[in-house]
Amino acid sequence: MVVSADRPDNDTRKRLLRPLKRWKEKLLWGGRIREALFIWFLRRHYESLFKRLWQLDKTRPHFTYHRLAWFLFGFGANRMHPYQLFRAFYSAEILRPTDVVLDIACGDGFFTKHFLGSQCAQIDAIDIDPAAIRNAKRDNPSANVAYYLADAVRDPFPRPTYDAIVWNSAIGHFNATDAKIVLEKIRAALSPQGLFVGSESLGREGHDHLQLFNSVTDLAALLNQQFANVSTKTLRYRIYNTQFMRNEAYWRCANSNARLTELNWS
Repeated sequence: MVVSADRPDNDTRKRLLRPLKRWKEKLLWGGRIREALFIWFLRRHYESLFKRLWQLDKTRPHFTYHRLAWFLFGFGANRMHPYQLFRAFYSAEILRPTDVVLDIACGDGFFTKHFLGSQCAQIDAIDIDPAAIRNAKRDNPSANVAYYLADAVRDPFPRPTYDAIVWNSAIGHFNATDAKIVLEKIRAALSPQGLFVGSESLGREGHDHLQLFNSVTDLAALLNQQFANVSTKTLRYRIYNTQFMRNEAYWRCANSNARLTELNWS
């Protein structure tokens, strides 16, 4: 094929236009000064939102706005400790592509969509707070996630059986009687090789905690009432923009040890 000198082929045209497009992109959206300005505006927005939600409002929210948390982790003046986000990673890494998952107390759905949803086939995500479900459906919709306004204690789970059940940072929000009911429902809903994973802070924390776990031993004793195999670990870190040190416990439970052993988490 002969290409005329005044009619370059598509590849040549793209090479000629690439520097112009690059300068156009930089002129419109590039530059360190412009980036710093955008980050400054977003930082002011999210730091103000944090103050309004957690410091100035008499009624604090019952769930975390994770868009705020992840922005502050990357760009906040007082950086969040990465351990504050580890519950999402620990939950996601146990999932298989074919798993059907239940996420109890899903909050705004950020972890549900971005961590759990990318690792499994389908998720039913439930929360008792209407504001949480509204935020989840608006900010974190996904084709393989169904959000339900539901009471984990009194309402049936959306399906009778799940391959994995996640209950992150919420068991302390239930009193001892209700927590026992939910744990019994979880055990009954897990498939024979299913896993139950989650996290909870140890010690006194939060305005809306209804039960207290002084140590990971206390938490493991509760889980062992329902599950034959329980693995736990703890991490300690400072909560963003405060002097409060959180001691957070993580668990993985199963009635069959086969899948738990695959993860080699001791």
